[in-house]
Amino acid sequence: MSTPGDPDLLALVREVLAEELARRRAPAERRAAGAEPREERVRLRDDAELAAFARRVLALAGDREARRAFEEGRLVFRLDGAPAAGAGPASLPEAVPAGDASAHTETVAGGLFSERQAERLPRGTTRVRLGRHARVTPLARDRLRRRGIAIERMER
Repeated sequence: MSTPGDPDLLALVREVLAEELARRRAPAERRAAGAEPREERVRLRDDAELAAFARRVLALAGDREARRAFEEGRLVFRLDGAPAAGAGPASLPEAVPAGDASAHTETVAGGLFSERQAERLPRGTTRVRLGRHARVTPLARDRLRRRGIAIERMER
């Protein structure tokens, strides 16, 4: 027995699926076309250089094409002196050993924690603490597991 769905909900699901499929297809299409991402080297030695970089990022966010290139991975920022793209294991996220000073815990008090939020967690995050009313999507749970990030519930 099937019932007709809410047209708005169906349209939203179609839109989300189309975006996700396009996002997953884009890297393979770029590799097939031989298009390498554009890489910008960033030097951050002092507050002035950090401020200049922040202004650059804000300018890119205002430019639709540049923002899309960044979101799709066609524009990559690398710290000056960091290994180039495709330099092997050094370019992969590293696990942070327990007790490391750079370890980070993210706290989510409530709401829905999505895959996109899981992707945006800073490097070095070791666990996500969920409040009583917080929920995690299955895709976010998978993403956290792949990154080695533990999920724990906060006590009241």
